Amino acid sequence: MEVEKSFRAGEVEARGALCVECLGSVGAGEALLDRTGAALCRGCAAEFYAACAGCGGLVPRDEALARAGDGAAVCAECHARGFAGPDGEPPPAEEEVEALVAEYVALHDEAKRVGARMDEIKERLKLAAQARPRVSNAVVLRAGEAGVRCSFAVRTSYDAARLAAAEELLGEEFGSLFERKVSFSAVKGRLEEFLSETDEARAAAREAVRAAEQRSETVTLNVVAQKKKPRA
Repeated sequence: MEVEKSFRAGEVEARGALCVECLGSVGAGEALLDRTGAALCRGCAAEFYAACAGCGGLVPRDEALARAGDGAAVCAECHARGFAGPDGEPPPAEEEVEALVAEYVALHDEAKRVGARMDEIKERLKLAAQARPRVSNAVVLRAGEAGVRCSFAVRTSYDAARLAAAEELLGEEFGSLFERKVSFSAVKGRLEEFLSETDEARAAAREAVRAAEQRSETVTLNVVAQKKKPRA
């Protein structure tokens, strides 16, 4: 299914004299336009937008997608039009998409039934394994030449608040017994507000945050629930 290129810089008309980001007035001839014709001041365009490597239109940085192959930022339409699989295979045509959707939905229903039954069987087999002697922390259950290995493992975690008491007592030795791991999760609303600020005092900090940001696209499939037929 081919996606037509809809953005042509010469055909986009401005939709207002105010910048859609900062709401500041934009002088005649100074406004830049995004792909929908929304006016942008040059400061906001440079800070929050990037030029699509495909059509050249301005696209919000948080909506830009990585183009297959070189990772360049592109808009959704150029991404769809230029996408190819890892081996260079083009996207499937509409007829194939319909056939794939029908097959996927049928397999999804079958997979749910099979998965539910497998979960029931696994619980019964785990119960059987727990009652048998273990060899190297595992029990092998057999039915003729077929076999299932049930392995047992213990995962240990430590309460950080309680472990702090041991750290106080051990001092530097604590570092040789435990590895400290730090992760960061953005407080979305606060972070977006911080990144949208324009004060020069914290400009370097904003650029440092943007440089540290790593984006990845995750693709998931979910079957759409079918509409219930009205009762006759």
